[in-house]
Amino acid sequence: MTPIVDGLEQTYADRINFQRLNANTGDGPAIMKDYHILGHPVILLLNAQGQEIKRFIGPQPADRLAESLDAILTD
Repeated sequence: MTPIVDGLEQTYADRINFQRLNANTGDGPAIMKDYHILGHPVILLLNAQGQEIKRFIGPQPADRLAESLDAILTD
């Protein structure tokens, strides 16, 4: 997933804040608990208030993620 997310980040960096978390270190375990994430990879799309808009579980194709990002940005 890293190459896909890296590519999306380059495309959307001026409009979306991308954050990556390690599930095992730092704030990762607490955030996984807060958002009820049981495994990974998981991609969460959150609004500015930290509320979940969409959740992707497991590997995803770049075009599906880009489609969701575009839809959110045009709302």
